[in-house]
Amino acid sequence: MAILKKYTATFTPTSIKSKQVVEGGKVLVTEVLYRVDAYETANSSNTLTVNEQSLTFDYFSKNTSASDFIEIEDVSDSIVKEWITDYYSTRELELNAFLTYADTGFVSSVSDDVDLTKPYG
Repeated sequence: MAILKKYTATFTPTSIKSKQVVEGGKVLVTEVLYRVDAYETANSSNTLTVNEQSLTFDYFSKNTSASDFIEIEDVSDSIVKEWITDYYSTRELELNAFLTYADTGFVSSVSDDVDLTKPYG
């Protein structure tokens, strides 16, 4: 049974891509590129950086008249960082599996799978 490493990560936006939607004329964020800086939680001297990751948004389903809609000119790096952090807040296992791979090259297989009830040992 394989064991994943657990990481503490921060995200730094590097690029925001957008597209103008014909209906309503709004410009929407379609994708953000970002860098992941992380360290192994159990061993803070083990650090890694993963460049050029992307998060894509479904702009077809965005309600541009909603009260929480943010105009493109108001989208800052801190807002994008919050979006990325929110995305991974419910995907900790996915993030740690990805970072374990980036750090060690480990890819789980059928014969050496991760126990999802205790993935970190």
